[in-house]
Amino acid sequence: MLALLFIALSMAASGACAAVSWKHPAQVARATGGDLMALARSLRALPVEARLAELARRSPPESWEHRLAHEVASAADPRAKIAAANDLLVEIEQRLDVGAGWPRAAARLSALSALLLATLSFLAQAGPSAIVLVLGAGAAGAIASAAAGRAGRAAASRKREAIDALVDVVIGPLDGAARAPSAAPRRSRRARP
Repeated sequence: MLALLFIALSMAASGACAAVSWKHPAQVARATGGDLMALARSLRALPVEARLAELARRSPPESWEHRLAHEVASAADPRAKIAAANDLLVEIEQRLDVGAGWPRAAARLSALSALLLATLSFLAQAGPSAIVLVLGAGAAGAIASAAAGRAGRAAASRKREAIDALVDVVIGPLDGAARAPSAAPRRSRRARP
């Protein structure tokens, strides 16, 4: 009976850790309204003066890219437009980073809880099969959490590249110069004044 309790606790802890971990990739996916790369490609074909209005029209009303279009369009001069874009880039970067540490912490928590429960199973003489099942459940939770972390990092990287492409299409014509690649490829670069 005690062996079943340890196995159930290990499975519950591992499942909870995996569930919390997979929230980060989902959160990254919801950070913007849609396929920003496709949107940037289609906007690039338009005249420069029509891009902001078209971005506002094509993007969902509450999305980050919709706010980018409205705030940049409503700014008075090119410097103010770049400042508005920079503020929104800081905001989206924070959204992409929120929860980035959850999968790593959940993987550790899953592994450590399995080790603790396996030790308790051993001390309670629950038998080798219970210990193996407890450790297996913990390993599965840790692996699922690590996979969620990799998926979240990859999704955030793709999202940053798409955001950079969109900002280049919308802000690029304002500064009139070709911008150098970002020194920090993992972060959305800020528009230059």
